[in-house]
Amino acid sequence: MRAAAVALICLLSLPAEAAGPFGKIVVGNWSGGTFTNDQTGAFSHCAVSARYKSGVTMLTSVTAQYSWLLGFTRPDWKLRAGETLNLRLVFDRSSTIDVTANIKTPTLLTIAMPAQSNLINAFRQGRYLELIANDARYTFALTSTGEMLPALVECVKQSANARGPVTPGAPAQAQTPEAAEKERAARAEKKALLEKTRDLIRSKMLACIGREGTPMLLTDEKAEVVAKAAMLFCKGDVDALTNATIELIETEDGRPANRGAVREAAEKRVQEVVTAHIIRARGEMLGKGQRPSEPAPARPSDPASRPSQML
Repeated sequence: MRAAAVALICLLSLPAEAAGPFGKIVVGNWSGGTFTNDQTGAFSHCAVSARYKSGVTMLTSVTAQYSWLLGFTRPDWKLRAGETLNLRLVFDRSSTIDVTANIKTPTLLTIAMPAQSNLINAFRQGRYLELIANDARYTFALTSTGEMLPALVECVKQSANARGPVTPGAPAQAQTPEAAEKERAARAEKKALLEKTRDLIRSKMLACIGREGTPMLLTDEKAEVVAKAAMLFCKGDVDALTNATIELIETEDGRPANRGAVREAAEKRVQEVVTAHIIRARGEMLGKGQRPSEPAPARPSDPASRPSQML
């Protein structure tokens, strides 16, 4: 995992002068996030990676100017940094594209992927990719690339004003009052958008909580217990609200050093929202003359396992 994170940083900068990932992108077997420049704290790029059974990790990134890169890394490669390598990419065993890769490090190579090129279209629509270099051949299942690429574009839109940590000792950049005001306005706009998104997710989650928690509302169980039980059955919505809350906290307070503490705070907020909803719903039912009954039998708590990914 650490090697993949370093590769995501190096994908657009060498030596590594980026920090991240901040936020989180998870689409199929792809994961990554937002990266910022170590020296300025400004947004650098959004990138994701997917690891395959061959030991190769495939990476995709896009900058604020929508410059796309496709990358491949493997820990045991011994490439010559700074040189180029001619590769052949074969999509679905029918479409062949010859490319020139730039060797960034002994274990990482990157390929430019123009936004309107045949390469990015084949990458988006293909099911399988074969990477052929001299006598080496690697095969990849292109899982969820059609959804992953738009997710990266959305990441860029949301991260344009992201600020990351600055390396100690790096030269500080003076900011004019106009630039400061523009940054405040952009942050306020982003906060308003995040609040709307959070509210929509919260409404969807509470609808699920209402369905799952109703059988337990009129039991003697404490509201906190009912809330936790209902949250298990609405985990997808709960996780979405937690992530939206994390983004909102970081927009309000800036990128924190302790992201674990931010997640704990977000999870606490979500549980408080659900508990308050349970208390309110229980009060409304009692107001209609209904009374607590025996505790409802527990529902099975074994969450459905994730479907396996074919790599």
